[in-house]
Amino acid sequence: MKKLKLNTKYLKTGGYSVLVSIIALAIVIVINLFANTLPATWTKLDTSSGDMFSIGEQTVEFVKGLKEDITVYYVVEHGSEDKNIQTMLDKYSALSGKIKVENVDPALNPAFLTGDRATVEAGSIIVESAKRNKIIKNFEVYYPGVSMEELESYYYTYQKLPAATGFDMENLMTTAINYVTTDVLPIVYTLTGHGEDGLSDTYKGYLSAESFEVKELNLATLEAVPEDCDTVLINLPDKDISEDEAARLLDYLKKGGKMFFISYFADSAEAEHTNLQTVLDYYGVSAVEGEVFEGDSNYHYPQYPFILLAQYGRHEIVDPLSGYYMFMGYCHGIEQSEDVRDAVTITPLLSTTDKAYSKVNLNSSTITKEDGDIDGPFDYAVAITDKNEDGSEAKIVWIASPMILEASSDYYGTVKGMFVNTFGWLCDKAEAISIPAKTIEQEYLNVSEAQGNLLAVVFTIVLPLAAIATGFVVWLRRRSK
Repeated sequence: MKKLKLNTKYLKTGGYSVLVSIIALAIVIVINLFANTLPATWTKLDTSSGDMFSIGEQTVEFVKGLKEDITVYYVVEHGSEDKNIQTMLDKYSALSGKIKVENVDPALNPAFLTGDRATVEAGSIIVESAKRNKIIKNFEVYYPGVSMEELESYYYTYQKLPAATGFDMENLMTTAINYVTTDVLPIVYTLTGHGEDGLSDTYKGYLSAESFEVKELNLATLEAVPEDCDTVLINLPDKDISEDEAARLLDYLKKGGKMFFISYFADSAEAEHTNLQTVLDYYGVSAVEGEVFEGDSNYHYPQYPFILLAQYGRHEIVDPLSGYYMFMGYCHGIEQSEDVRDAVTITPLLSTTDKAYSKVNLNSSTITKEDGDIDGPFDYAVAITDKNEDGSEAKIVWIASPMILEASSDYYGTVKGMFVNTFGWLCDKAEAISIPAKTIEQEYLNVSEAQGNLLAVVFTIVLPLAAIATGFVVWLRRRSK
């Protein structure tokens, strides 16, 4: 029987291969272990369309400047986590050691949802500090600007939820952190008792996110505006205030008070709000009678000349909106008196072109300009300051359009931006945090009426004629050969 000989050359080569494979495997394991210790901002890259998971510089600077601990609870059953939400939470945790994220399974930890957390729904996020907490509901993330009532109505009608309108995670998280860490919450008092429109839950949410507290003000039963009032909001009153209320409001402003007044064209007649107008007269402004129509088709919504494309003034309220569309409708003009006091400064925020006109006859059967209509241009939003004798400064913002409170018409996020910026300026608040929702729905090209007419001519006349002319030239050359 022959003795079996081992080929030591192949044996050594095979041994080296096994050793190299073991070393390579060990390196891969070490790299993976090391990668798991890296922050999510390094390991989870945003390859989504619309940069859904990217965090803006404003958030980065704000979060890195945190000085107190924040705990974020994601209330969700294990295995049912929303990957988009989880990714963003991990990124926030990675930005600052002050933020701790915990996933809480309500089925395994029912005691967690007791006390002030008893009404928290599965899928919600609780942002909590030593001062207070803020709850972010799941639907708010994917339906920015849409109320729960609207979603429920849609569901009952169609037996399904509508397509998501955006991904608002960064805005909700950053403003929630701002809310729970703010030392003192500015208080906005909304005037009541004259048929005023109340703020919707959406707009209350905007103010809450910016760390404002909202209370109601019945000035008829008080001797003065409360001392803790930072701003008085007068929102589309149906009836005039009384002479006593006007006196109390003016006394408040003369001591450095702040006021935000929202009106629309039906309030433009002098007889509508005589007492309230006495307050505005003191600051040199009054309403122009009628409804404003824009005569330049480049500056109104197509086919709707009363829906105005805003022309921005120069002011810190509207400067951040420059370069972005904003539509306002159902406006009246605001005019300045000729004898404005030297201490008063009036700055236009939103204006029309000089082709605009105000229709005085609101029952007219035509939208075109008629005899008796008032020529533009008009301001329909202004900011006013008045340096009082005691050294304080009164501030007033007057926006003559109800669409400042129409979240459903805020296609570009600029209406919300102006609303939030207005309160920030009135209350001398640091830079307002207003982060647009990331777009996850199909975007459309918006063109003015004049641009639409030009494109129609190009595509229906110019291009077909060019194609015919080109074909004729080609045919003529071939024939000549």
